[in-house]
Amino acid sequence: MIRNDTIVAPVTYPGKSSVGILRISGINAKQVAIKILGKVPKPRFATYTKFFNKNHKVLDQGISLWFPAPFSFTGEDVLELQGHGNPMIMDLLIKRILSIQHIRLAKPGEFCERAFLNGKIDLVQAEAIDDLINAETESMVKGALNSLEGSFSYYVTNLVERLNTFRIHIESSIDFAEEEIDFNFDDVISLNFHKLNNQFLKIKKIIINKSVIREAKKIIIVGPPNAGKSSLLNVLSSRNRAIVTNIPGTTRDLLYEYINIDGFLYEIIDTAGLHNTENEVEKIGINRAWEILKTCDHVLFVIDKTMDIKIQNQILHDFIKKINSYNYCVQITFILNKNDLLKDDFDIKKIGNHYFISISALTGQGLDVLRQHLTKAEKNKEKEGLFVARRRHVHQIELSYNEFLKAKKIWSNYKNIELLAESLRLINQFLGEITGSFSSNDLLNRIFSTFCIGK
Repeated sequence: MIRNDTIVAPVTYPGKSSVGILRISGINAKQVAIKILGKVPKPRFATYTKFFNKNHKVLDQGISLWFPAPFSFTGEDVLELQGHGNPMIMDLLIKRILSIQHIRLAKPGEFCERAFLNGKIDLVQAEAIDDLINAETESMVKGALNSLEGSFSYYVTNLVERLNTFRIHIESSIDFAEEEIDFNFDDVISLNFHKLNNQFLKIKKIIINKSVIREAKKIIIVGPPNAGKSSLLNVLSSRNRAIVTNIPGTTRDLLYEYINIDGFLYEIIDTAGLHNTENEVEKIGINRAWEILKTCDHVLFVIDKTMDIKIQNQILHDFIKKINSYNYCVQITFILNKNDLLKDDFDIKKIGNHYFISISALTGQGLDVLRQHLTKAEKNKEKEGLFVARRRHVHQIELSYNEFLKAKKIWSNYKNIELLAESLRLINQFLGEITGSFSSNDLLNRIFSTFCIGK
């Protein structure tokens, strides 16, 4: 997509510095080179030159770089001018460039947007540039670099290719319904359902095991009343954020607190105690807890370890059963609180797929084990080639998988090929919005408007 207008913007941070860089991109970038430099520089070579004003007086001098289309970041003709980083000099140079016909200032993120629209990068890679600029931890830097290189896009593309293979069979059977189909149709659909489900489960697992969410990792504290949930929030945040009493139902709404553990940012959410109640206010709090849980990365289920073991097991069994009914893949750690009242060790055990950590929110014993557990998974990702996933990406995967499960159910009940085709189209649309292969203008505007001017 070649645009008729040409854009210019500084790509270095505002203020005084040793070097200031301007980027010009578009079909008139060559005219800018001729008027500002007196010539078009040799492609992809750093050329020391003077920058002239309208009267051919020297405004500044520095390095010019010329990248003819399509071999540039944006896919258009691109000229970069590297001069002295005095804001006044930069301003005079920009005014001179804007005086040339058909040149305008770039909008926020417009260079990345043009790169995306010209097929130089996909939407995930465009977002990774913004993530890299705004990364606050080493893991975020590594993840953003891997995403920029296409790590996450690779997984999404493989899933889309599998989906498209399925759609080809379905669409062809609709288009050529009166022709003889030389395959067992039910077997083909069953096989494709199986392969697509495996692909979905794989990418959901990859997101959990290898991704660093750009926003703070969401950890929700849930459990029955008086288990010590609010006490755990207070001790993790090192302040009395939540009111703690022996009265069941003290916490009735969601409480949020941000904490930093070993360089990783977490958003901790305290919730109302999960139990059957006739109290309307408590019911609202409990429903909110279940709704917010679906958006979290990690669940800390707190239970009173002094309770009868049979009751504990029943509570844990009921919770896992309800979580599984959501078809939502979330990490769960069971916190066995009030261990100071017993003679057990403050340790961590793995039973099946879940971890059990014995702590005392009152004395603080076992909290170091919990903190190490929370950060261990994040640190392990760095050894496996992590990438950055935004909440938007995770949400689109969930939408796609839910639609897939719905499609399977509808096919099982009605065997309607048109309904199946429509469901597969919707899944394709949801997945396409991740990389931008299917995207609305509103989605693009929301994403690129958050970028820096010169990106």
